[in-house]
Formats: sequence, structure tokens, C-alpha cells
Amino acid sequence: MLATALAILAAGSGSTALAHYPWIAADRGAGDERPGFLVYFGHTFPVDRLLDAKAVAAVRWVAPAGEVQVLDVEGQGPHPLPDHAVRGLLVAEQAPAFWSRTSEGGRRASREQYPDAFSCSESANAMKAVVGEDSGEAWRYRHGHPLELVPLQDPASLRAGDPLAVQVLLHGEPWQGEVKATFAGYAAQGGTNYALTVATDAEGVARIVPATIGHWLLRAYASEDHPDPEVCDRRNYYSTLTFVLD
Repeated sequence: MLATALAILAAGSGSTALAHYPWIAADRGAGDERPGFLVYFGHTFPVDRLLDAKAVAAVRWVAPAGEVQVLDVEGQGPHPLPDHAVRGLLVAEQAPAFWSRTSEGGRRASREQYPDAFSCSESANAMKAVVGEDSGEAWRYRHGHPLELVPLQDPASLRAGDPLAVQVLLHGEPWQGEVKATFAGYAAQGGTNYALTVATDAEGVARIVPATIGHWLLRAYASEDHPDPEVCDRRNYYSTLTFVLD
């Protein structure tokens, strides 16, 4: 997938629309190719523009037995996984960023720089990717993101048509809202960007049935008042989970 994705990007793929969020595209590698991953930022799965490495933070690899290793990312990618890492869990965060609408246009700054801004939002986004056909115990690892998608079974072990339950936590508590899901190639069929939209229950759990083989993305979005209104108006959270159905 990574080689194909880079080829599409080179041909000029990308999006300038609003509602951007990050996700991880991971590849186990084949033959002599080393396993690696890319971090995208946009809303057109599976390929959009690459997120600048400077904006990718807290990248961790969780091995099948649960060991956690911090990874560094540099350049455009693909970014290598640890040696022999063909199954496990990748987790990363997007560095928090401000966006203000001002009389001069959009600015990547808070109200501290633009006190008369029409609006201001701060993003705090997180992403996970399950790698391999069986991630061992890695999928159970919770990372404490402000908004976190927590699978309740290993997505890597599923087959098309198997149900998948995910719990959404906001500041560690069950969150009520919508989880949207899509698979690679769905957007090209026309219509919306998402194949499924499922509401969470009182425990924050959404039950999804991914019925198509290939690369899948789940995402949740939440927004709340910023804790310091002199700095910004809103704090927005996107959380994404990607995996492959074989």
C-alpha cells in the first residue's frame, strides 16, 4: 500500500477541504521490503497529503507481548518499524495546533496573537494502527489520549463480516456520539466519504460490521469549550483507528 500511496501523491493527490484529521497507513512489508508506515492528514482515506514529520508526536510501537518502544520519525516517509515488527500496534499523536479565523484570513495562532479573531480552535488529535493478522496483546494497550478509540477485540484477527466493537473514551469516560467508518476505495464510488456511521451506546461502545476486505479506518470527533477562553474558544479532538481485513 505504501508504494502505491506515494505514487498517487506524486501524481498530485491531496485535499484542501476542511475537517482534516490524521491517520496511520501501516504496511507489514513483503519480500525484502522493510515494514513501515506513513502518516496522512486530510479526509480522503486511504491517501491524502502527508502530515509533516514535525507535527507527528509521541509515536510508539506496542509489540504483541505489550512492550512499548518510542519511535522517531523524520522526513516524508515511509517511516520504518522496528526490526522484525510485522504485527503489533502503532500509536501517535498530532502536535497540538491552533487555528483562528481573522479579518486577515486563517492563521495558525491562538487568541493570544489575534485577540479579535472571529473564532479560534485548538486541535489535539490521536491515531492508532493495528498491524498484522494478529496483534497479540498489543490491541489492548490504552494510551490515555483525550479522545481515544479502544477496540474491544483484536481488529487484526477479524474476517470480513465479523462484528467489531470499539469503545470511545473522552478524558477516560464513555463518550456518546458517532463513530464513522470507511474502507479503501469507498470514496471513489461516489457519495459520502464514510461507508458506515454508528452511534455509541451509554457505555461509549459502537458496534460496527466491516464487510469488505482491505484497509479500514474508524474515526470519532468531539469538541468542547477551551479551558482558557482568553487563549481559544474550542478544543477539538479527532481519534482514528486503521486496520486491514484480509
